[in-house]
Amino acid sequence: MKSLQEIWDNLQVQQAQNVVAHQLTWARLEALEEQNSAQQIQLSGLSAVQQRSSATILHYATGGSLPWTISIIDSEGDVGSSSSLAFDPAGQPAISYRDSTNSELKFARFNGSSWEIQSAVANGGSHTSLAFGPDGHPAISHFDVWIGLRLARFNGSSWDHSTVDSGGDVGRFSSLAFGPEGQPAISYDDNTNGDLKFARFNGSSWELTTVDSTVSTTVIGGFSSLAFGPDGQPAISYFDTSAGDLKFSRFNGSSWVISPPVDSTGNVGHDTSLAFGPDGQPAVSYRDVTNGNLKFARFNGSSWDLTTVDSSYSVGGFSSLAFGPDGQPAISYHDYTNSALKFARFDGSSWVVSPALDSAGFVGQETSLCFGSDGLPAISYFDSTNDDLKFARMGPFISPP
Repeated sequence: MKSLQEIWDNLQVQQAQNVVAHQLTWARLEALEEQNSAQQIQLSGLSAVQQRSSATILHYATGGSLPWTISIIDSEGDVGSSSSLAFDPAGQPAISYRDSTNSELKFARFNGSSWEIQSAVANGGSHTSLAFGPDGHPAISHFDVWIGLRLARFNGSSWDHSTVDSGGDVGRFSSLAFGPEGQPAISYDDNTNGDLKFARFNGSSWELTTVDSTVSTTVIGGFSSLAFGPDGQPAISYFDTSAGDLKFSRFNGSSWVISPPVDSTGNVGHDTSLAFGPDGQPAVSYRDVTNGNLKFARFNGSSWDLTTVDSSYSVGGFSSLAFGPDGQPAISYHDYTNSALKFARFDGSSWVVSPALDSAGFVGQETSLCFGSDGLPAISYFDSTNDDLKFARMGPFISPP
């Protein structure tokens, strides 16, 4: 039988063990509490970013006006013509453009804090068109005066180059888009034959098609703009120089169907930009040279509705069309009269033309408009007074989480 002293000693040991166990339990609980608090802070921060993004989208959609921020992206030599803007899968803006001083195709991309600039190809670089493929990497169609139409595509570490069409003076006014199967396609003009052409990669080679041709020596495929419709088929808006008309052609699955002229009132159809609206119907922004106006055409299912967006004489150059998060169209363009960059948006009932975004010198050529993941518009453009590539964005830029 244990003595009273032994029993007392055992109780003391057991009590000490219980105290240690309780202390360990409380330590674990405190650690979990700190971890939970850190997660709550992280989640609240993420929510704040998303809430700000939603707020800016709502602000834009309800007609709110935010200030524009103007940035110089590249000023090393004569740079910035033929700009084309797109947002990468991470939600950051990227721009293809020409370095005329060095005859290079260049590519600039925002990394979240600054712009990274690189040379994509040593020759060419005019009439650029930028798009991101399903692999998340950029591709750029461009015109090389010595070769023709070419495509530069980033493979993750370097740029791969391919010749798309070299049959004469071909490749001006290139417009690049990826089809639903994930392969690149390009619309462009054949200046030698005066035709509108279309190239599509089939996975191993380029298939070339003449979409529209003319018996005269004038170009029928100038200012081409390519987009894929909700049916997965390509469509092209373009200018018929011989007739001075805005034209539209769409592939029906087996052949190209050329519509009657969208607009033939005077010399119209310069600087076309094609996009499909949320209703699935095509829309085109373009310049009416006869009247010096910016115009907008939208298909209603049976015919084209035409609207004059800006009639302050000699406007509408280098138009670029995009649909905003509110489902309404917006257009960036050049005002020749005031040598300025301008922006117009449809508010659901009428077009609202903003005051000049940039008028410091002769600016606003080669515009390219896109909406970012923050729901706000951004524009790349050329400042020909200073030979610089510039970038304008509405409101505070909110990087995606």
